Amino acid sequence: MKKVLSIVAVAGVAMLASCGNAEELKRIADSLKQDSINRVEKENRMRDSMRQDSQMKADQAAADAKRMADSLREDSIKNAGNKKK
Repeated sequence: MKKVLSIVAVAGVAMLASCGNAEELKRIADSLKQDSINRVEKENRMRDSMRQDSQMKADQAAADAKRMADSLREDSIKNAGNKKK
């Protein structure tokens, strides 16, 4: 009985699909495809933007660390001459 119902269901779906509005279904499928493409492109742009932001922050942190190290080195050199003997 299950096999018969399955065959009838598949035949019904095939019949509905074949006599349905093919242009409307194609338009909907194309719209869904374009929506999917747009979503992927948006995610890629967002990922690239986040990567650039992370790189800018890392570059800024490296520059700050170098500036601090240079400042500490200069302070050490100044203080080296001022040591009490």
